[in-house]
Amino acid sequence: MKRKGFSAIEASLCLALFLIVLLAAYESFGITRDFFLRFKKAEEENQAAMAALDKMRIDLLHAGSGLLSLIKLEALEGIAIVNNALVISSGERDFSLLADISEGQASFLVEKTTGLSPGREVAVVDEAKAEIKTISSIDGKSILLHSSLEASYSRNETRVVLLEKTTLFFDGKTGTIRRKVNASPAQPLLEEALYFEFVYEKESNLAKLGFALKNDKEKKHELCVYPKNIALASTNP
Repeated sequence: MKRKGFSAIEASLCLALFLIVLLAAYESFGITRDFFLRFKKAEEENQAAMAALDKMRIDLLHAGSGLLSLIKLEALEGIAIVNNALVISSGERDFSLLADISEGQASFLVEKTTGLSPGREVAVVDEAKAEIKTISSIDGKSILLHSSLEASYSRNETRVVLLEKTTLFFDGKTGTIRRKVNASPAQPLLEEALYFEFVYEKESNLAKLGFALKNDKEKKHELCVYPKNIALASTNP
C-alpha cells in the first residue's frame, strides 16, 4: 500500500504553526528575561541601600567616641551640619606630651607621632579647656601647628587627641551619596540616589537620615540613631 505524504498546504500549515509557537516562546523568553533583569537590578540596588544605611549607622554610633571631655567643654560637637553636609567627629588616637606647653606656642613635643600627618586636626585638652588645631608639619617628635595655642597646658594633665572627621553629603550632579574621611577624597557610598536628607536633633540627641533611589521613588530608606557617646558626654558631671 502506498503511503500518503503531507500536501503542500498541510506542510505550510505545520510550518506556520511551528513559527507561531517559536515566536510565542521567544516573546515569553524576552519578557521573562527583562523581568529577571529588572528584579535583579532592584535587588542589587536594595542591597546597596541597606549596606549604605549600615555604614551610616556605624559612623553615627561612633560619633563622639574618645571625645567626651571635648564635647563636655563644648570645644566641638560630635555631630554637626556644615555646608549641607553631615560631619561626624570622633577621636582616633591619644598622644602624651613630653613637655609643658606655654601660651602662644605653635608647637609641642609628643612621645610618638604614629598616625599624625600634616593637614590632620588635633585637640589639645585638659580638664578645664581645649583647643583644636591643624598640623602644619612634623619634625621628629615635634608637632608644628598652623596657629599658636591660646592657653598653657601641663604635660601631666593634658592629652592630645587625633581627630577623625567623617563627612556625608549628597552630590546632586551625579545622584551620589558620598563619604569623606578627614582630608581624603570623597568616595561614593551610594549611587543612583534621588535625594539625601538628614537632621540632628541636639536636644533629644537623635540623628535621622533618609534617602530614596531613582528607580524606586516611592520607597524611602530611613535611619534613626541615638549616638550614645554624645549622650554620655552630656550626662556625666
